[in-house]
Amino acid sequence: MQKLKTILAFFAAVSVAHLLTSIAGTQFVLADIQGYGLTISLPDRLAATAHDIYGLIPVLLLLVAAAYLVAFLMAALGRRLFGGQRQYWLRVAGFTSLPVAMVLIKWVMGITPFAAAGTSAGLLLIAFSGLVGAWVFTLLTPTGEA
Repeated sequence: MQKLKTILAFFAAVSVAHLLTSIAGTQFVLADIQGYGLTISLPDRLAATAHDIYGLIPVLLLLVAAAYLVAFLMAALGRRLFGGQRQYWLRVAGFTSLPVAMVLIKWVMGITPFAAAGTSAGLLLIAFSGLVGAWVFTLLTPTGEA
């Protein structure tokens, strides 16, 4: 039963990080568009945000899940080797996982997989999205798990 709870908590964390990353990325791009002098109405912002949340599911959700899986395993190993509090290891893992994944994809494939990842400010927003998802995971799992 505890393994099921951990798996469900992982999916909840991935979903939260996906949602926040999608929202942040959309707003980041729309702000960039506004920088060219175009006006974007609230209904257009909401429609674009909903479209991106849904449209990025196949790619971004899998990317977040893969990044979290590696990062959470590394956090567990780090905690085992160096000690410390589980929630801090996992939150640092969540904060770093998505920017590292984005930078690695750019380095290996030569592409920016997510428009907001093209700038430091965008990567920071993505990092905070990862942090919030990891925080959700620590809230939903007992101390001894993961």
